[in-house]
Amino acid sequence: MRKLSGFILFLPLVELVLLIAMGAAMGFLVTLLWIVATGVWGAWLMRTAGPNAMARAQRDVAATGRGQIDGLGVAANFLGGLLLLLPGPLTDLLGLVLVTPFLRRLAFGAWLAGKMQQVVVERGGFGTGPQGPFGPGADGNVYDADPDDIRRDEPRDPRRLDRERDRD
Repeated sequence: MRKLSGFILFLPLVELVLLIAMGAAMGFLVTLLWIVATGVWGAWLMRTAGPNAMARAQRDVAATGRGQIDGLGVAANFLGGLLLLLPGPLTDLLGLVLVTPFLRRLAFGAWLAGKMQQVVVERGGFGTGPQGPFGPGADGNVYDADPDDIRRDEPRDPRRLDRERDRD
């Protein structure tokens, strides 16, 4: 939470510096046109993201009998539109990543890979033992059973499998 509040606090300063650099590199008119164009595009995305998704779902229901709304995609388009609406190259870049499905999947995949690596580092790997995925006290045994061997009316007791194996 602290990182997010720090990011939001320094975002206007970073955007101002980037806008000044952009104006110096490309000129005032091009920078102004960039700000207006991305603002209009962002407003249009925010206005049409939800209704377009609903219309697509209704068409799917009419054609196939079932329809789905990509809630994550709608939310990403709305948030991306909001970021495009804000003036500045950094928010425009983040908005572009959110509204482009390929870039959104790429960014989400990179974020997920980072989280997976963090889990592996914090837990010491995915092996068995005290720091394994099953937590402290996991014995590391793998139980294999055929679907015919399992009856739903019996209580589930993993020690029962050990006793049956020892009898055989």
